[in-house]
Amino acid sequence: MPETPRAAPINHRTLVGQQRRERTRQKILLAALKIFAQKGSEAPVIEDFIAEAGIARGTFYNYFSTTQELLQATLVWLGADLIASIEHEIGTLNDPLLRLATGVRLWLGRAQYDPTWAAFIARPEFLDALPFESVFAPVMDDLQTGRQSGLFHFPNERAALSLLTGTLIIAMRAYLQDKPYPEYADDIARIILQGLGVAPGHIATALAQPLPTLRRAPLSLKPN
Repeated sequence: MPETPRAAPINHRTLVGQQRRERTRQKILLAALKIFAQKGSEAPVIEDFIAEAGIARGTFYNYFSTTQELLQATLVWLGADLIASIEHEIGTLNDPLLRLATGVRLWLGRAQYDPTWAAFIARPEFLDALPFESVFAPVMDDLQTGRQSGLFHFPNERAALSLLTGTLIIAMRAYLQDKPYPEYADDIARIILQGLGVAPGHIATALAQPLPTLRRAPLSLKPN
């Protein structure tokens, strides 16, 4: 019987190089998040990102050619990272109502503790450029499931998603302007669920559940 060919061993030097490149790319993206949040999409120049990331110009160009390319990469990264961090906490939940109630509160908790991220997402030009379909695909699934099960009552899923996302963005800006009262995130979640036609008793039950901690911290909250 012929032997099964063994997988080629991973070259240690190659692995270390890949890890180093990924750390450098992440450093540039974190710098981009901060600079774009401060200056918007038009004002920054490449020197801003180089200085913030603490890298050489040549290193920057090894990863990105233009500020617009960096902006698109930052948008994709942020969307995927946020959904992954929240889905890590609600992935085992099957109840669409509980998933939405928990996800909304985790999203606003992120805005409270990560103002740089909130300032970036809350800018209209960045919000409009987010990879909308991929970022909010899990939310659309929950809206559809909740509507089909009779938990949610609304005329159109796209309109329901607009209600949810629009309310979230305005609520995020509140954290940038001042410090809302402690129950603010719960009240925003309650208002969203009311707008989705959820019965008051079901809302109360969902919001009474303990809120998990983001055990998979979003990358922008991790120490360098």
